[in-house]
Amino acid sequence: MIVEDDLDLLHGLRFLLQAYHCKICPLSDADEILKTVSLLQPDLILLDIKLDHGNGLDTCREIKNSYLKTTPVYIMSGLPDVEKNSYEAGADFFLAKPFDSETLLAKIKELENTSISG
Repeated sequence: MIVEDDLDLLHGLRFLLQAYHCKICPLSDADEILKTVSLLQPDLILLDIKLDHGNGLDTCREIKNSYLKTTPVYIMSGLPDVEKNSYEAGADFFLAKPFDSETLLAKIKELENTSISG
């Protein structure tokens, strides 16, 4: 699941990940996140901090304090000095924008390998 309010980045990430045979559920509005996560139970959530109608850090906390707490959440942000806050909110990984697509793909591959071996 990709939760990003910058539609250009959202579409770019969707295109990138679909090229690697990932099934994508793109969202741009925080109001839909928890309901959609509960319904779909994604393998990974890519979550921006600044969202329409919400804050990604608060959303990450809600996910990590629910029965979905084992769902990996990678927080993405171009805001300065938010990496520590992201980990405090429960993020499994932080991506500073702009980030290299190879970094994201490597972290997803790492997650896949952990899931297969675990």
